[in-house]
Amino acid sequence: MRKLSRITGIFLVLLMLWTSAAAVVNADVWEFGTEGQGKNPFTPRGYLVDTEKGQHWLSSTYDNSGFYVRYTGVQNGVDYLDAKKSDGSNYTFYAMTDRNPWTDKKDWIGYGQKYLFAYKNGARISNFTDYVQTPATRGDKVDPSGQGTCYVFKIEGFELEPGCLYEFGFLRGMQANNGITLVLAEDDEHNITGYIQQTEEGLTSKEKAKYNAEKNKEFEFISSWYKKEDGKGYTVNTVPMRFKVQTYADLSDWEKASDKAQAWLDSVTEKDFKEGKYKRSNVEQLKILLTNLNKKAKDEVRFKLQPAANASIKSMKNELNAMLQKAQSDKPEPADTKSLEAKLKEAKALYAKASVNVGIDIGQYGQIEVENLKEEIDRASKMDKYYPQNEINNEVEALDNAMTEVLASKVMEEMLRFYDKVTGIYVVAPVDSLPEDTKLFVRVMGTETDDYKSMEDNLSEKETEAVYYRIQFYQGDRKIQPTKSVEVQMPVPDIISEKGSSVYSADSKGNLSKIKSAKANGMHFFKTKKLSAFVLAGSTASEEEKAEARGERMRNLLAQKKQEQADNKESRLEKAKKKKEEFKDPLNKILKRNANTATFSNDVRKETNPAILIFAAGLLAVIAVFAAFKGIMDMRRNKR
Repeated sequence: MRKLSRITGIFLVLLMLWTSAAAVVNADVWEFGTEGQGKNPFTPRGYLVDTEKGQHWLSSTYDNSGFYVRYTGVQNGVDYLDAKKSDGSNYTFYAMTDRNPWTDKKDWIGYGQKYLFAYKNGARISNFTDYVQTPATRGDKVDPSGQGTCYVFKIEGFELEPGCLYEFGFLRGMQANNGITLVLAEDDEHNITGYIQQTEEGLTSKEKAKYNAEKNKEFEFISSWYKKEDGKGYTVNTVPMRFKVQTYADLSDWEKASDKAQAWLDSVTEKDFKEGKYKRSNVEQLKILLTNLNKKAKDEVRFKLQPAANASIKSMKNELNAMLQKAQSDKPEPADTKSLEAKLKEAKALYAKASVNVGIDIGQYGQIEVENLKEEIDRASKMDKYYPQNEINNEVEALDNAMTEVLASKVMEEMLRFYDKVTGIYVVAPVDSLPEDTKLFVRVMGTETDDYKSMEDNLSEKETEAVYYRIQFYQGDRKIQPTKSVEVQMPVPDIISEKGSSVYSADSKGNLSKIKSAKANGMHFFKTKKLSAFVLAGSTASEEEKAEARGERMRNLLAQKKQEQADNKESRLEKAKKKKEEFKDPLNKILKRNANTATFSNDVRKETNPAILIFAAGLLAVIAVFAAFKGIMDMRRNKR
């Protein structure tokens, strides 16, 4: 705790001294633990580089962008660069300090001395200062933290080589206008008291000797210090203040070998396989190997120093060339395709039957299973006798499984169909799997939400577009889950390529699990036992794919409209027929009031004598009058 407070103390002192004005100096050295009277240490900030993406500090274990340098123990800044910019030009570097350095005095400091240095792969670059422009200028260079401007040495014309580690630093002999150098003064061998400071009387002989002895040594940053127990001097811990950047290794030798293999792969056709010219499994293995080696070159080899990168490239080329030679020369053995042909014929017959009877009504087949069968048929149809026997056998089994799934998907119970108008999502569920008052809710998560950002981090590089849904059943205000598996039908947005799209379930941390789904007519179909968060992701659709998707959607809308019109027409006809059947010409008010459901045909009415009906009506009227008269007489008697 005591050590920590001391470290904090010196940083606070440095900060205060930074803002104070220069004053008269009465000491030969800047002493630790004193106010320093404005003569705070002359501090290098670091090195900047102008890249095509803006200015960046070179990587360092120090944070050099604030009011004072902090030893952080973590990397910051740019770590890697290409050897040259994309236009072939060199980078411009800047060495930055917090005070104006003197580099052109003609007295004891030494005329024209430049207090910067650089290393390449651990070896000192002897002519580095030839590229340094002096004197340093204030200019308008703002440090990346936005804290203010620095004094800048511009470094131009310095060429970087690929696959090299460059380190940059400052020498101790650099002096600021306030007279402070980067050299620490000592009263004796172990009594470090501070930075050497030039006064009106000049340096003492001891200080001058120390300065001359150490001015060309590397400056080291004070990471910690504390006063000695006897009160005489300080113990100071220093660490090298290096700023580094590594150039990406030159991969051109590998790229030539990779391009050669890719060109041969591009030349291989289906006709070559069918004629038995090449073994398909070898070609596929070559494709996989080339993909893996290209990834290794990008993710691993280019970050190595050039000698190590060259060794890796040599090994990769040998491996690739051996596989390429095998793929070009090895001939396939004909396989037995009789079982595949028989199973394919059977599968096509089932597909022809099921594909025209897809739906959710009893007796119809499931869309997912039928589409899966179609995919297996397409895959099997491409196989010939020069496919590997094990792949043919696997496809026979896959066809058999797909046919079983189609037969098992036949609807045997009534289904419920839920629809969300905003997203176009359908959910189909068995009628007994949910309560009668169940409602479907679908929410689209915005791209700025935390859920979307967490999920986005887990997408692959090829998946540039994604839509995040939360799909849920509700009964009242309570979330519920179906008791049986349901089918979700999810439209593919125009912006996403249907061919390269996939469906995932997402957990609370945004982790994605791929769901097996079928694709057809701009829709994804999949089954799930639980509704939750789902993501539809894929590559960005081309303009042709977008146009095709819009056309498919228009065809679906027209078909739906046509179906609705047909349904409406059929409904109107049904209502007209029902109305016609229910219409009856009233014989009289008695028949109209009659609750009897019996109906009379036209033939019955024609054979009935109207006179009888009139007589019956008159008789009923007389009876009614008599009943009314009797009621009046009874009322009078009661009053008496």
